[in-house]
Order: sequence, then structure tokens, then C-alpha cells
Amino acid sequence: MKKSGKKITDITIKDVKNYLIDERYKIKKEVESFTDLPKMMFSTMSPVFFVSTGRAGSELLVRLMNESKIGSVYHEPRPRMFYGSKLVFEKNVEVQTKKIAYLSARYDLLKKAYLEEKRFVETNNRNTFFMRALGELFPKAKFIQLVRHPGDFVRSGIRRKYYSGNENDDSRITPLVNDQYNKDWKMFSDIERIGWLWNATYNFIEEEKSHLNADNIIIVKSEDLFSNPQTYNKICAFLEHDQLSERKITSIIKRPVNKQKQSAYPKWNEWSEEDMNKLIKMTPLGVTYGYWK
Repeated sequence: MKKSGKKITDITIKDVKNYLIDERYKIKKEVESFTDLPKMMFSTMSPVFFVSTGRAGSELLVRLMNESKIGSVYHEPRPRMFYGSKLVFEKNVEVQTKKIAYLSARYDLLKKAYLEEKRFVETNNRNTFFMRALGELFPKAKFIQLVRHPGDFVRSGIRRKYYSGNENDDSRITPLVNDQYNKDWKMFSDIERIGWLWNATYNFIEEEKSHLNADNIIIVKSEDLFSNPQTYNKICAFLEHDQLSERKITSIIKRPVNKQKQSAYPKWNEWSEEDMNKLIKMTPLGVTYGYWK
């Protein structure tokens, strides 16, 4: 307990409560009115949100950011919002409702980071479906869009049995009624379904980005993150944070994280012409991101 000059016998219940609150949040910030706390948080915080399809390098970034001491970094904190984010996609939920849903899940963590004067960072691909709401809630928020090669993502999804028995399939988005592929969905191959997922997710991101400040968004390709140490330092520069040495970044990259077991399923550039054509057809945004000509 903080030294106050009081004897043990002089300590009141109020003193104990204040101590417990300070310990819970390790409060560093002066707060005049906790009633006005949400307004102060939303206007001054500069949280960082990762958006992607998933399986794009976010866990590596957690390790790098923890090494950089960027702030309070959370990877898919609970509640994970898996099914809720699918509902947001399916029901065309209003922005105000999205704000309420997100804050219901994350307000306590945001408050903790604010009171401890740490930057809140969430690496959770389900943030994707709350982008516009998050941008409106936090005008100073930064978004890191991770993009993985569609072929690598589809292969990873096949190996993890996306749409074919994966435990999270109940929370994975599927074509809406007005989607051109809705009627044929049940007849699609794994390549077509997971290719659709890649494209639909990034299409959603591109739409959400149109409502945000472009200066607050950076696109990072997964393959660059894993192969070029300077890619992470570009993220640090974007966040106006101290950079790591290339040696340290390289040592962290070389330690595998969330790596899949070896599989006989071939790499995308070894697929048949028929399967490659399916992949390219289902991922037209691959042209936008420089993967297809």
C-alpha cells in the first residue's frame, strides 16, 4: 500500500477500497470524474486494431509487440466475438449497435489500458466486422490490415478443415442471399468456399475503409512480415513507436508460432490448372493486392 503517514489503526475502509482499485488497474492517470471517463477514453485513446481473414501472422505480431512494449496487447481476448461478428455480417447491423456490442465485450479491457496509461492493442480478425464502428468510437484508432496470399490462406484453411468440420464453422461467414454464389455454395469445392471467404472478408474490409481516415490504416502483407524484418519496423513507425533491432526481429521470426503440422496437401503453386482457375476466379481482389495479374 502507498505510504500516507497513517498508522494501521487510522486506515479506513475507504482507504482499503482505494488501494484495491489502484492495484486492480495500477492507476497512473489522473481522473477528475469517473462519470466522464468513457468520453475521455473515446476522444483521447489511440488503440490499435488488427483486421484480416485470420491465419495471417497476428500471433507473430503479438510477440513482436510485446518485445517492443507497445502496450497492453491482447490476442483474441474473451469473449472472442466469433459468432457475434458473423451476425454483424449477416444482419447488416447498424453502426450504433456494433458500437454497443463491441463495448459490451471490451470496455473493461479498454478502461484498464487507459487508467494504466498503456496503448490498447487487439489482434483479433473478428475486429474486421466492427471497423467502421471502432473508427467512429475512437477517432485516433489505428488499423493494421494483414493480407495473406489467397493461395496460402486457402491451403491453410483446407488443412484446418474450414467448412468441413472445423469447430468454429458455426461462426464462419457464408454467402448472403443476394451473393452471386449463394445458390451454388453447397456444391462448391473446399478451394472455392475458402477462396470466397478470403475475398468476401477483404471486400468487407475495403468497404469499411471507405468510411475511415486513410492515414489511420496500413496494409501489411504476411509474407513480407515473415521474410523482411523492416516490415515490422514500418508498423512501429506507423504507430509512432520505437523500433526493434533487425537482429531481435529476425530471432523472433525464426521461432515458429501457431505453426501447422506438416501435411501432404500441396502448396497452391503446385495445384492443377483446374484448381488454380477456381482459386483465381473466387479471389478477384488478389489483383488489387498484387497477387494476380
